[in-house]
Amino acid sequence: MSWKLNLDLWETEAYNKNIEPIIRDISTKIDQLVGAPPVLGYKPIWLINDLYYGMRLYTPLHQDYYKMGLTVGHLTYGKVAYQFANMISLLYTDPRQVTWFSRSLAHLTSFWFLDYLAEKWIDDSPGPGYEDSYELFSALKNEKMKTAYQNIDIMLNLASNEWIKEEIELLCNNTGYNPPVIYDHIAMELIPLFEDEENWKIFKYLGMATRKPVEDINDLRCRPRAKPDFDKLYDIVPVELKSFVERIRNRLHI
Repeated sequence: MSWKLNLDLWETEAYNKNIEPIIRDISTKIDQLVGAPPVLGYKPIWLINDLYYGMRLYTPLHQDYYKMGLTVGHLTYGKVAYQFANMISLLYTDPRQVTWFSRSLAHLTSFWFLDYLAEKWIDDSPGPGYEDSYELFSALKNEKMKTAYQNIDIMLNLASNEWIKEEIELLCNNTGYNPPVIYDHIAMELIPLFEDEENWKIFKYLGMATRKPVEDINDLRCRPRAKPDFDKLYDIVPVELKSFVERIRNRLHI
């Protein structure tokens, strides 16, 4: 299925067309990885530049389209890729049920696609003018990872594996605890597990693997206090993904 995209990031059509290959590559590849439609189906994606509210999926969700805001004050391929990958991943994990785990996987998706585009565009750039752009994706990933480690007392954390367990307990027990840097660290813990592209199929089960899953596909209300349920996730995934769920739990000490 091909996504219908309405790019309205900048006033000039030339700028919007310039970043379209990034959006196309990401939307096509994630659809292949997950191997299933987004939870609420394919709808046109209206992408705008929101310098006030920042990167976000607009709620309440609309019946006929998805509206996404990015924060890219100038033409920056890396930022566009990072933010769009983050937002579109939520459509596959269920934008009505955004948990700390789906947010972490959104950050993971951003990192994964920065690597993917950096490698893909070396030999398969969209055309003239893009030839050296692959370096921008790697540069942003390195910048993001450096910032993440600078915001964590990494020497203290390396002395004990308990730090991530403690952070996840905070995430589980306090829905107001919402630090992006922790999502970055969880993403970096899990990203090696997603080298096998078959494991991306777990995305389509996450919306039903919460404490109070949404049964009605026509219900567009969002649950900002949704919590993941890993026991339920293990129960509902197919046999070939059950060991993968266990690997996630072991990796995160859940």
